[in-house]
Amino acid sequence: MPLIKACTTPTILARTTSLGFLLLLAVASAALPGQCLPRKPPATTSPKVVIGHDVPVQIWRDISVTPWAVLLCIHGLSLHAKSFEAFGKAMSHVGVPSYAMDVRGFGSWQNAQGASHLDFEKAFADIKNTLEAVRRSNPGLPVVLVGESMGGAIALQATAANPELIDGLICSVPSRKNSGQSSTGMKAAIGLIYHPNGEIDVGDKVIRKATQEIQVAEDWEHDPLSRMDYSPKELLQFRNLMNNNQIKAAQITNTPVLFLQGGSDKLVKPAGTIGLLKYIKAKDKDLVVVGTAQHLILEQGQFDDTHVIKDDVITIVSSWIDKHVANPETEPSEDATNLMSKYSDATRQARGHFKMAEGSLLLNDAETAKDHLATVLRLAHGTMLAQKADQLMLTLPEHLIAPPVGTGPHDDAELVSINAAKSNDKPTILIFCAPWIDSCKTLLEDLNRVLGVDQNKVNIVWINADREDTQSLVKEYGIGPLPAVLYMTYNNEVLLYSLGNPGDAVTRSRIRKLLAADAELHAKDREKKVASP
Repeated sequence: MPLIKACTTPTILARTTSLGFLLLLAVASAALPGQCLPRKPPATTSPKVVIGHDVPVQIWRDISVTPWAVLLCIHGLSLHAKSFEAFGKAMSHVGVPSYAMDVRGFGSWQNAQGASHLDFEKAFADIKNTLEAVRRSNPGLPVVLVGESMGGAIALQATAANPELIDGLICSVPSRKNSGQSSTGMKAAIGLIYHPNGEIDVGDKVIRKATQEIQVAEDWEHDPLSRMDYSPKELLQFRNLMNNNQIKAAQITNTPVLFLQGGSDKLVKPAGTIGLLKYIKAKDKDLVVVGTAQHLILEQGQFDDTHVIKDDVITIVSSWIDKHVANPETEPSEDATNLMSKYSDATRQARGHFKMAEGSLLLNDAETAKDHLATVLRLAHGTMLAQKADQLMLTLPEHLIAPPVGTGPHDDAELVSINAAKSNDKPTILIFCAPWIDSCKTLLEDLNRVLGVDQNKVNIVWINADREDTQSLVKEYGIGPLPAVLYMTYNNEVLLYSLGNPGDAVTRSRIRKLLAADAELHAKDREKKVASP
């Protein structure tokens, strides 16, 4: 049975009931070809910064994409914040800026005086401080706490302690029921007796069971920020942390929760993850098993182009955040009218078309994806879903979304501003936008700034593509994703265009070309008049 692609099925996630949960198995051999983003995404920044009371943090933010949620990631045993780099970059490309922090005793903390040993009490304080800093930096965005393995347990317990700071929780293999834990506990106990100040190397054992990929294991082992040796006291502290999971899980009553489990995990038994989920008191809880994934699903080499789980995991995580955190479905209430107005048939249909668009992209069928995304824009205009559809449409091959160049539409007497522009001999910059698109809010201001002293040389026409009386114009100019800016010569032919917000340099270049081309046309017209009898 092939691996189920979350992009291609709208039922990859299911809400659990109070009586139990639904286990979704994605068992494994082949994946559908293709990727969700045909064109290479823009570069992201990954600075190492200090945030929230001197906590070292990595940040991945794609500045070309409008953010709609934000993540804070907590790493597993022996790893560090940068282990989330590939995952963080991938999430940033779909509009979810990602932060990852070093837990006390790991990563860059190993070189910090007085902070090189495990200290989970201070780690929880670090998480709270970092969450507060992330919220200040991203006002209005829902914050999702993400943790893997040890980090999953830490994230779970931090959520129980700080529900007001966390809008959603994603835990990858947070259970303590793993193979060989008892022997590790025994080593710690013996070490306390015979070598209280010595260290025990458990790294090799963890790596051997966490991954069967030689290159991943070698990179992990030789990473200077990885940590393999622990004192007996630290190992017992780690064991106590994992033993607190069930008590803390029972304290999570309202926060939406997603558990992830690798179907090929050799380190943590699925039964432990399943059992721990039962203790979560929140009604909104889900469990997804990724069939080909090993212990690490989100970290350490799992997101290069050779791994088939990359697109699956990004789609599972982003879809879950969208459905359960950013746009949660309200439970039925007596106010049925309000419920139906908020979640109409059109919105549900739009979600289905968005999923079908993602599936079409996996099959390298960008043209079909464009049709589905256009339907999303029509059905859900003004919503976050439409904004994401618009962003995804901007990643399609350019020949599919570019407006036609060289021909203009027929006159439309109702569009007075268009007719006014056509009646003079100036070139025109025709802007198609919508008030619900963030990049549209500053586009006109940016354009006027770039024009500077040339403002009086062009017509600027603003078209609200949401209005019914502009749809004929939208159709005739072949407008797809927004914003779309057309640069038209004085004879109303489209010379150039730009999609999205291309930035000042590109806009300035197009304006110069437009003015030069228009001047050349005027010169030719004058020559014709002189030459005519």
